[in-house]
Amino acid sequence: MEREIRTSTVSANIKRNRLDITLRGAISKKEAERLYTDIRFCTSDLEPGFAVITDLTEANLGHLAAIGTFRKITKYLAEKQVGPVVRVVGQASIIFRQIAKLSSETSYKPRYTKTREEAEQLLAELAEKVAVA
Repeated sequence: MEREIRTSTVSANIKRNRLDITLRGAISKKEAERLYTDIRFCTSDLEPGFAVITDLTEANLGHLAAIGTFRKITKYLAEKQVGPVVRVVGQASIIFRQIAKLSSETSYKPRYTKTREEAEQLLAELAEKVAVA
C-alpha cells in the first residue's frame, strides 16, 4: 500500500482575513483535490474580499491530471469574492507558468512576488490604499 505524503498546506488567518497556501513538490490530482477541500474549509470563516498568498517557491510541477482541480480552485475563489491574490514564485518554475496560464481564465488578476516578505508588504500597501479611499 502506497501512502502519499502531504507536503502542501492551506490555512486561514481570520484576524487578517487571509488565506495562506503553500505548495511543495509535485502536485498530483489527489493532492490538488485535498487542497481544494482544505481551501473550501478554510474560506468558510473568511469575509468577502479576503486576501490570498500562494507560495509556489517549493513547488516544482503540477501534474496534467490536476489541471481541472486547479481550475475549480480558481473558480471557487472568484465565487467567494476573493480580494487581492499574491503568488510568491521565487525563480519562476514550471508550476508558476502552469498556474499563470490557468489564472488568465479567471475574473481576478493575481500579482507576483519573489519572496513571502514582498507578498506581505504588497498586501499591506493594498490594504492601506483601501483604508485611505
